[in-house]
Amino acid sequence: MKRMRSAVWILLILFGVVCYSAWMVRDTTHTLLAQMEQVENLCQAGEYDNAAGQLAQMNAYYEKREHLLALFIKRDYLSSIAVSLGGLSAYATPDNRQDLSSEIGKAKAQLLTVEHLFFSLL
Repeated sequence: MKRMRSAVWILLILFGVVCYSAWMVRDTTHTLLAQMEQVENLCQAGEYDNAAGQLAQMNAYYEKREHLLALFIKRDYLSSIAVSLGGLSAYATPDNRQDLSSEIGKAKAQLLTVEHLFFSLL
């Protein structure tokens, strides 16, 4: 009977970890994608200062989440996302609007790829 209880507790803990990791990855991905859309919209409206502020908030959010995500996702993938997100602020100027759209597209593709890889393993 004690073995059965232990097995049930282990299964419940594993189920909790799987649910938490799935929520963490999906929430982080969708939040970052929404923030990138907002940055694109701000740049199209000509509000480059607000876009730069939004990018700073986005990078701060990712830095907070990166350590928890590293428990579930390979650090190489997370490092490449951090580099992509960190470089976006250099393009938040009127002269680089086309480049910003391109770089945001690349960052979105990386995020979606990592999310796909994570969920394909579950």
